Amino acid sequence: MTYAFLYVFSFLCTKGLGLERTTSVFRKIGLFLKRFFSFHQETDLIEKKLARGLEKVPVAAKCLDQAVVAWYVLNLHGHPASLKIGISLTPLESHAWVVSEGKVFVDTYNIPDLKVVAEYGPWKATSKVDL
Repeated sequence: MTYAFLYVFSFLCTKGLGLERTTSVFRKIGLFLKRFFSFHQETDLIEKKLARGLEKVPVAAKCLDQAVVAWYVLNLHGHPASLKIGISLTPLESHAWVVSEGKVFVDTYNIPDLKVVAEYGPWKATSKVDL
C-alpha cells in the first residue's frame, strides 16, 4: 500500500465515517495484516516515506489525516504510537499529532499550548476520549 493511498483513504474515512470509526477501521486493517505479514521499518525511514507520500496526494490531507496515517504506519511496523488531538481556546485552534518512542510526528508548531482532548493509544490499547 502506498502512503499517498493511505492519505486519501484517511481523508475519505474521516469525512465520511468520523474519527472514532476511522481509527477503528485503520486499527482492524493493521491488526489483520500483522497476522499474515511481518513489518519493520525504522522510524526515520517511515518519516521520509510519510513526507514523500504527502507530496503525491490529490486531496488536502490536513493534520488529522496525516496523524491517522502516521499512527497506522508506526503501529503497523511495531512502533507503539499514540494519536493525539489537542485544542486551544485562545486563539481557537486544534491540531492532531502522533507520539512514538519519544518522537513527535506531524507538524508540531505549538503543541505545548494545546490541551489534549482525545488520544488513541498503541494498538490493543483502549481509546481514551476526554472532552
